[in-house]
Amino acid sequence: MLRRHLAAWAAGLLPWAGFATAAPAAEPLRLVVSPAASARGNEIADAAIALLMRQAGLSYTLSREPVERAVASFRAGLYDADMLRLPQFDQVVPGALRVDPHLLSTTVMAFSRSASLAPTSWAELGSARVAHVRGIKAMELALAGRSGVEITSTAEACLGMVAMQRVDLCLLNAERDFGPPPQVNGVTLHRSVLARVNLHVWVAPGREALAQKLSAAMKAIVAGGELERVAGGNRAP
Repeated sequence: MLRRHLAAWAAGLLPWAGFATAAPAAEPLRLVVSPAASARGNEIADAAIALLMRQAGLSYTLSREPVERAVASFRAGLYDADMLRLPQFDQVVPGALRVDPHLLSTTVMAFSRSASLAPTSWAELGSARVAHVRGIKAMELALAGRSGVEITSTAEACLGMVAMQRVDLCLLNAERDFGPPPQVNGVTLHRSVLARVNLHVWVAPGREALAQKLSAAMKAIVAGGELERVAGGNRAP
């Protein structure tokens, strides 16, 4: 009886035979990204991430957390990848693996009350009082050691500090065509472009195979032009 049973199983005649060797489905990757300065920035990020993951053939969940919380969560191992970080992010999370090439680029902008105050480089900030949103590592590194820097919780609060003359400049990273509202607290603000920073996918330490898979997918969507169509001017070559 046992011999006949095994023979039937080997021949695939038993209904459960095919299920016995089925591989378990892979868990979706856990991805995190921080909120952009505007809803449009979030849309661009979501579309670029979806394109990359589709090319890689990977399922995923995407969480959006404030910058500092996202960094802490990634460092604690709650996510497999942090999707949009500056090229030196391993200074913040040692051992994190950078995916090359970059996914998107962000534009660092300076907002002031006067068109005559329009810096176009970090060096041109001079002695101006500046504010920026908490946790933006590109700004923290560029402004390290500088006095008179105010930290805000949101882009709206940062712009409001300029309008109220609490600082001379609000520095924001945003999509290329981002602009302030027509007026902030009744004041018209002026924009200048300070810098462009490439943003990379960073994979959790020890996940070399995942980093390599995402790098191959990234190269494919760059070479094929799909990423350019999604990102437009929000990705520097």
